[in-house]
Amino acid sequence: MKEFLKKLFWAMPIGKNLKKKISQKRYERILERERRYDEAGLVTISDDQENQAEYIRYVLQSYGRRSDSYTAFEQKPETNSPVTLVAYYLTQFHPNKYNDEWWGKGVTEWNNVNQAVPQFVGHYQPRKPGELGYYDLRIKDIFQRQIELAKNYGIGAFCFYYYWFDGGKRLLDFPLNEFLGDKSLDMPFFYCWANENWTKRFSGTNSDVLMGITPTEDNYKAFISSVIEDFKDGRYYRIDGKPVLSVYRPSLIPEPAKVLEFWREQARNALGTDLYIIAVQERDVNFNWCSYGFDAETEFQPKQIQHDCKNITKDVKPIRSDFAGEVYDYADLVEHQRYLVAQNQQKKVYPAVMPMWDNTARRNFRGTIFHGSTPELYRRWLQDVVQRTSERTDLDDKLVFINAWNEWGEGTYLEPDDYFGYAYLEATINALHTDII
Repeated sequence: MKEFLKKLFWAMPIGKNLKKKISQKRYERILERERRYDEAGLVTISDDQENQAEYIRYVLQSYGRRSDSYTAFEQKPETNSPVTLVAYYLTQFHPNKYNDEWWGKGVTEWNNVNQAVPQFVGHYQPRKPGELGYYDLRIKDIFQRQIELAKNYGIGAFCFYYYWFDGGKRLLDFPLNEFLGDKSLDMPFFYCWANENWTKRFSGTNSDVLMGITPTEDNYKAFISSVIEDFKDGRYYRIDGKPVLSVYRPSLIPEPAKVLEFWREQARNALGTDLYIIAVQERDVNFNWCSYGFDAETEFQPKQIQHDCKNITKDVKPIRSDFAGEVYDYADLVEHQRYLVAQNQQKKVYPAVMPMWDNTARRNFRGTIFHGSTPELYRRWLQDVVQRTSERTDLDDKLVFINAWNEWGEGTYLEPDDYFGYAYLEATINALHTDII
């Protein structure tokens, strides 16, 4: 019933801005209710004694456990594919003054990752990194090894999240500045401006704002001056000679046609070329962002497909009776190709794939979990999308986005971990060989 009502709401014939406001207010009320619950310190455990015993056994037997799909590192020959795999890259993994102020000295995303717990038997948590460990991006050797691994296993570019706020303030910029200053870190890249408020609970809403973006035309126009010099970097990815820039929340841009044209004008003046601007799709896939001045759109999984996927929450047995998360079937998603959004086959939209998804590290017992992901299922999904992309003639480039390289807090990453080893990286490069079945 919940999923039906959500679909009904988004299908209602009312303006997208009104839908956005209603949805945001609802989410803020939910967050406030959750905050009060958490402050009360309430935890209620399932009274199913058999489930309790199975859960205890599962946790105790997790010591040293490895997947049957566990794969060791292997040096690969260079891959020549017409399709470029672009992995989103999060620069959160280093101590900085803002995190110190807001969450405590030395806190990074790893603090969320290592405190996650399994919510039910068979739930893969906590996620523990493999070769790279709980790394610190202030260390150049980490960045260098990430690039080596990415290129070895078929990743063609990183899409760095870029955090810019009112007054030109930036967050998580140290790794990017180090990368830009060291040309030996040889990896094609471009930016995705994460143009939403930075909040205490990673919600992107107007609640508990720590650093905000005032949604005015002038403010959004000012953003371009922060990145335009970086477009001159020889590693910066271009399409038809144009530096690529994606925007995470295009619906938040005031007067988007005017703002985007201003950005383009600034680029032409500074670089002698136009920009290639991509809108990251939000919930409404029917909206045509190209009509507002974007060159293309891209999917961002699981945002576009979640509510069309098989919900198996009632099929699992959470250890907490107050479990408030949602559990979806990853195998069903792949086997029934629920990732093929009909509207996106009819317009200029770059596809996206996720190796897995589980944000319980951030949301605890309220997380969204795509349960049952395996390297083989992920390979099948990615390989199908690679094949379809290679055959399309309406796209300006053969790009496939992967969410993500290192989103450990949201349980979606390609980096080696303790349980699977390099299996998801192995699946990634195998997917570029469309002759592998």
